[in-house]
Amino acid sequence: MQRSFPYQNVISRLFLVGLFVVYISLSSIYLLLPPLVAILFFAYYNALTKHDLFGLIIVALMLLIFEAEKGFWIGSTLLFFTVVSRYLLPKLEQLIQCRICMGAIFVALAYPGYWIFMWIANGVLLLPPPAIDWHIGLYMIIEFLMITALI
Repeated sequence: MQRSFPYQNVISRLFLVGLFVVYISLSSIYLLLPPLVAILFFAYYNALTKHDLFGLIIVALMLLIFEAEKGFWIGSTLLFFTVVSRYLLPKLEQLIQCRICMGAIFVALAYPGYWIFMWIANGVLLLPPPAIDWHIGLYMIIEFLMITALI
């Protein structure tokens, strides 16, 4: 009798995390490489909607690596993406049937939405507002094209 293991692609996903660590380190050195926040948000939302616990853990681990590398609060992306995925995106999916439009919404929520969330949180805690750079526009265009290819 053969045993069935529910998570058969553990090694490939852990290899993906390792590649992400290398990529996020390179994106800190080379500023024209996007940090893939919108892609991670898209993967996080897909894992939540498909009830894929292992995929959710892997994406959460990647988000925590992103936060540690970029100097954000630990768990802030997880909190923001969970709240948006729970309350905002289901209602938007009912209203909008256009896949490209949903890709644009993912990018808009991942970059300007997260920045506004951090700006409000830092304002409440009397901390300096997060910095914004001109590269974010380039990142949004690149990741929009990537998400529309994935959808």
